[in-house]
Amino acid sequence: MSALGQGTSTAPKAVTPPPTSTSSTASSNLVPRGPEAVAKEQPNKVVATINGKPITAKQAADLLASVPANDRKSFGNLQQVLQQICMEDQIAAEAMKENLDQKPPYKEQLKMMRDNFLTQLYLTELINSPAAADAAKKYYDAHPADFDQVNVSGIVVAFNPPGTPANSSKVTRTEAEAQAKADDLEKKIKAGGDFSALARTDSDQQQSASKGGQMGSFLMADNVPADIKAAVAKLQPGQVAEPVRVNGAYIILKLDSRTHVPFEQVKNKLIQKMEVDKYQIHVEDPEFFAAAPEPASNVPSLARPNTGTGQSPSKPSAK
Repeated sequence: MSALGQGTSTAPKAVTPPPTSTSSTASSNLVPRGPEAVAKEQPNKVVATINGKPITAKQAADLLASVPANDRKSFGNLQQVLQQICMEDQIAAEAMKENLDQKPPYKEQLKMMRDNFLTQLYLTELINSPAAADAAKKYYDAHPADFDQVNVSGIVVAFNPPGTPANSSKVTRTEAEAQAKADDLEKKIKAGGDFSALARTDSDQQQSASKGGQMGSFLMADNVPADIKAAVAKLQPGQVAEPVRVNGAYIILKLDSRTHVPFEQVKNKLIQKMEVDKYQIHVEDPEFFAAAPEPASNVPSLARPNTGTGQSPSKPSAK
């Protein structure tokens, strides 16, 4: 036996096969999940049946895509979203067969809903108009004071307007008594009295009184009573205005801070406001619009309902 052959085995060695890749096999077995994926792979696949009507993957995906993602979250799952859409679609079709959309007052209500929706669409799209942006910038540059953001505090001294039922308010003082108290508070403040402390003890507006009179902030271009604006416009931070008569009260205002807001922060709102302001009403016959007066509130607010920005409570607006 040769030296080479000593201690060696003549049996063939086992060859280990290279590992096989399972990724391609696994991926080929994956089932598409989700509306978009299933609709792309199998658009004609029936994914649901509602009231006996089959709904294909593409039909369902298109319907679901029409619902904003945030609105989808209000439902428990996608099945409920699809059920709601199809239910409303089919019941609406039944209503159309009955001509309910042509019967008053439904016809007029539908028109108002449609007009409101289209108004919001138009105002939202308007902010992308270069011409509208240029016009807004010119207005912004020509009215710099309108775009001061002011933070104010106030002490509200309410009164009971003549003719107001005695049981409609906890406030019993007359207007003359309210004015006298407001003047007295103003003197105390200008003599060194602590505005915040006096607001806590003497303001009739409980919400701001609990915060030392802090009423928050507003933009000078906002829809705020003219007398309030005029009083605040004259103040420097830390200064206090003379009492201003508002609806059912006298209010002593203090300017806490004033900052100028850059154009980009107000551009969208300004574009919408400029469009809406074109339609401000000019009353020719006040008697036509006369209505029975309502009891005045004894807790006045700085801000009136802002109807000049194109905003709607049911629709998000651009800022």
